[in-house]
Amino acid sequence: MRRIVFLAIILAVTVSTSVKWSSAQSSTRIGDLLGLLPDGGAVAVIDFQKIAGSSLWTTINAQEKFKTAIDKAQSEMGDLGVKLSEVHTLALVFPSGGMNNPTIAVTGGFEQSDLLARLKANGKVKLTSEKYKNYDIYKTSSLATAAQPKEKSGTKPGAAVSITAATKDEASFVFHDATTVVTGSLEAVRASIDVMTGARQSISRNVRLTEALAQNPAAAIRFALSITPAMTSALQSSELPIPDFSSVGLVFGTIDVTSGIDLSITLRTDTAEHAASVAERLNSLLGMAKGFLGAMTDPKISPIAQRLPGCNDRSQNIADCRCPQDGQYNQRRCRR
Repeated sequence: MRRIVFLAIILAVTVSTSVKWSSAQSSTRIGDLLGLLPDGGAVAVIDFQKIAGSSLWTTINAQEKFKTAIDKAQSEMGDLGVKLSEVHTLALVFPSGGMNNPTIAVTGGFEQSDLLARLKANGKVKLTSEKYKNYDIYKTSSLATAAQPKEKSGTKPGAAVSITAATKDEASFVFHDATTVVTGSLEAVRASIDVMTGARQSISRNVRLTEALAQNPAAAIRFALSITPAMTSALQSSELPIPDFSSVGLVFGTIDVTSGIDLSITLRTDTAEHAASVAERLNSLLGMAKGFLGAMTDPKISPIAQRLPGCNDRSQNIADCRCPQDGQYNQRRCRR
């Protein structure tokens, strides 16, 4: 469902979602979610309820710009029968070679029969279904809406033209149990069913990505991305000291909201020498940004310079970038 993807992006970008689960329950449940999703090149896990129960979420909702976007997302999710308060955890897997068309597993407090009843009663969407390997795949599409009649120029007074705007906002989903849904394109949902029938490998068997996710299992948002040559080749510049990312094979990190915004990003390279080179270049680039922001007279912008991250090279061929706390490099986390 595109609304769920949109809301997930809001959460990740604004670092934004009332119940707190025990770590054992959360870890087990997330493992179950990943077991429903096909293998891919990138994965993210969002603990929606942890974010919803944070002071950050309260702060974000107090800002009109973000509140408007969130309210709109909630309204549009409601059109699909999903209430924001029902969503607990989301796991997203993106196919290798691109960041489009994710397969999304959602667990929540909704019930299958109730959700389907809401969709069938909704006049804004059309609900259909099909069978695939003994699973019911449900498909939703927005119904065309008719605009208000408008008078066409050059016609007699009172002559009106009715304009109908059709949309292609479509999504598919399948229930794997009463409170767990996998959604995305029809192809993505079928891939999830293939995982369940053993015809396709699950992302949970991708040791490289799942071990990266496990570095900080308590974080509100966790992500891991396999880097391809096509991705790194697009990051070169002759004008800026951008590092040579060609040796970077994996990027992973976390965003937490326990106290403010805590951000950690790690780049794994081929060798320790490459890690040192990447960290040095990134620090040079960040130094330029700090100088630029620090020179600005706007009191709301210049303090950001003190919050930009610092990078170091650690063992195991890793370049680790984390934000400072109170102007000092902080080995643990990044606060805003």
